[in-house]
Amino acid sequence: MKQRINIRIAGKEFELDVEATSEEKIREAVKRINQRIFEKSTLFPMVARDEILSMILLEEEVRLVEFETLRDKEKEKLLQQLHNLDERLGEYLIGR
Repeated sequence: MKQRINIRIAGKEFELDVEATSEEKIREAVKRINQRIFEKSTLFPMVARDEILSMILLEEEVRLVEFETLRDKEKEKLLQQLHNLDERLGEYLIGR
């Protein structure tokens, strides 16, 4: 069931229609984003807010790419293990 929530990111208000089950995750994400904006603004007080947001977005995309790469490697590893098990099982069944 969708519900409307209000959030504030970088001082801007947004209204979102979200699933009730997602509200807590969204609010936690907003809290983390605003904390990172605060931290970067403190480190780089002369940098414009849109540039800080761009820096945070870039950092998150790099993390996402790293995660996807790791996930793909793990997927390949699991597929290889399944293939090996399938071959061993086939050999076992043929040898009976």
